[in-house]
Amino acid sequence: MTALRKNLPSVFAILILLVAGSAIALKILDQQRLRLPVIQERPFELTAEFETAQAVVAGQGQTLRIAGVKVGDVEDVNLENGRAVITFGIDRQFLPIRNDATILMRPQTGLKDMFFEMDPGTEAAGNIAEGGEVPLANTAPDVNLDEILGALDTDTQGYLRLLFVGAGQGLDGRAKDLGDVLGSLGPLSKDFDRLQSEVAKRRGNLRTLIHNFNLLTGEVGKARHDLTRLVRASNTTLGAIAAHDPDVRAAVRELPGTLVEARRTLTSVSGLATVLGPTFKNLEPFARNLPELNASTQRLADSSTDVIRNQIRPFVRKAQDVTPDLRLAAGRLVRATPKLSIVARRVNRLGNMAAYNPNGAESLGTPGRDEGYLFWAAWLGHNANSIFSAQDGTGLYRRIYFTVGCTQAFSILGQSPISPAITGLGALFAPGGPFAGISGPSGCPAQNTSIP
Repeated sequence: MTALRKNLPSVFAILILLVAGSAIALKILDQQRLRLPVIQERPFELTAEFETAQAVVAGQGQTLRIAGVKVGDVEDVNLENGRAVITFGIDRQFLPIRNDATILMRPQTGLKDMFFEMDPGTEAAGNIAEGGEVPLANTAPDVNLDEILGALDTDTQGYLRLLFVGAGQGLDGRAKDLGDVLGSLGPLSKDFDRLQSEVAKRRGNLRTLIHNFNLLTGEVGKARHDLTRLVRASNTTLGAIAAHDPDVRAAVRELPGTLVEARRTLTSVSGLATVLGPTFKNLEPFARNLPELNASTQRLADSSTDVIRNQIRPFVRKAQDVTPDLRLAAGRLVRATPKLSIVARRVNRLGNMAAYNPNGAESLGTPGRDEGYLFWAAWLGHNANSIFSAQDGTGLYRRIYFTVGCTQAFSILGQSPISPAITGLGALFAPGGPFAGISGPSGCPAQNTSIP
């Protein structure tokens, strides 16, 4: 552990290199089409019979494709009963493969590096089980050029030889012109491809049009009587319009101005529409609850009908007899209301003077400055009780708290029999005395005191 702690950076570097090397090795093995059974799922196995398997070698990266997309690899090649049997490993994500699937052997270049093109078949044919085989009738090998030439007779081969020799002599030294001609075919090919694409679309559209027209014709045939009535009604409507031809002409003449006004109106209400849309959106919850509200209103009306009919209506009828007296009393009350308001305000002010406390919380602690009279009356009763609660054999006596300042004390004592002593003390602490600047008796500052 001590050695690990000392060399910890080196250990981390080695671990990082091991992880990076493992990842790179897995990537290389994956590119080399190595399947790891622990990591990758086992492929679907499919075999196919071919007349010949020339240039097909397992493990050389020869692939099986569907519509140009790789779906598997060649895993094995065997000879059985004079026929080549090729085993493919197909990724399971591209399943299923149908029983009528076809496989064609094709070269990628003139060097005969082969690949296989597969049509997975139709759903109606059913699926091939794992380990199944595509029969020889559904496969086709690559055809070599010598096989094509060997199928021609002697005269045809001679004419073909003359054709190639003449073409070689005619193109001798004109490679650039041939390149220009082939290059000029590119735009033409693009235009021709676009034309064919549009023709293919029109063919599909035409097929759809014919099908829909057939459906329309069938429905019209079923509604023959309705169509007859429609034609008759249209004839009657058009006849009525023709009978009012001047009015129609006048309406048409007014139509441009109407359209202008309508456009102007719609432009003016565009702001309202902008606000109205969110408003209606916000009213949606209310609209959803409107049926329940209507139902509750109806229940309220049903339950209150008897009360209104049997109680409120007779009461109103009886009250009509005394309404004139109530009107007279109400008029007099209106005239008296201002004076009553003044009296109420005066009474309210009197109550505020007696008991109003704007800071009520202060009454629990320190009294506020705006306490009412009732508050101070309670304090007065408390203090009176404290004053008159002490007595002796001669009766009640009063407790007095007497305070006096230093100046008043010197003045009072200066008129007493001990005034010479007080005067001497004042001289000791006076400015220029031996104890100048020191507090006088009882903590009072020294000061001059004249005794008359």
